[in-house]
Amino acid sequence: MSYVKVDVNKPTALMPGNGGNLKDKVIVFDWNDVTSGYVRDASGIVMPGSLIFIPGSYAIKLYATQDSIKSSAESSGDTDAEGIIQNIDFSHPGNLKEIKEFQTSWLGKSIGIIVEKCSDGSMTLFGSPCAPLRLSHKNEWDKDKNVSTMSFKSAQKGPGWADYLGTVTLDAVKGTAAEAATTVNVASGNGEYQLTTGDASAAVITDLSNAVDGGVYTLLGSGGAFPSTIVKGGTFLLHNGTTWTASAGAKLTVKAFKSDTTVTTLVEVSRA
Repeated sequence: MSYVKVDVNKPTALMPGNGGNLKDKVIVFDWNDVTSGYVRDASGIVMPGSLIFIPGSYAIKLYATQDSIKSSAESSGDTDAEGIIQNIDFSHPGNLKEIKEFQTSWLGKSIGIIVEKCSDGSMTLFGSPCAPLRLSHKNEWDKDKNVSTMSFKSAQKGPGWADYLGTVTLDAVKGTAAEAATTVNVASGNGEYQLTTGDASAAVITDLSNAVDGGVYTLLGSGGAFPSTIVKGGTFLLHNGTTWTASAGAKLTVKAFKSDTTVTTLVEVSRA
């Protein structure tokens, strides 16, 4: 890890110390389903790539009562043996079958959690492969309330929270490109988009329509006889100018950057 000493001044954001600002859908995944994409940059804080899941595995969304979400990260350990213990708690209304099944099925698992800010869509990742979170829960039902409370805490000391810049594999993709499409419509927002093989030749994808400034999009390879390609130049800025081919299981994550109201550049974040 490399850290350059710099002054840390008061944040310029409006009321940076305010609480809240978190979406009410918490993303939960099992670290045992993740094969790569969790490496942090030299700062030890930013996770620039996208988590890559084994085939057939994915993250899920869990509703959390918005004003109940509470997280903490606390340094712990003796001299020369310090690390960080992470914790995130929230409640879920009621005790229906679905939440009880979740609580039962996720006990004992090596858990990671991602939360997203309402204001700018930025994401924070809790847990790590070697210091995952573990679930504990309590269900209460009395004259005043019917609620399920869950706590996810580090199994052991590890790194702190990560700023996650990638996308997340969920059960459903945001959209599927037409056969041999050269432009992929990403109007559904951040997330994964499935490509489709060509019918007689490999299509060259030249743009993502409806991309927004700062948006992060992952293209999923189709495989097949004529998988699409993305080449350097034009809208796409690829690492080392290396062509990406939409082979089966391949992924390319890009972040949109608008240099003015009409010009968008799609910068490669990671590939697999």
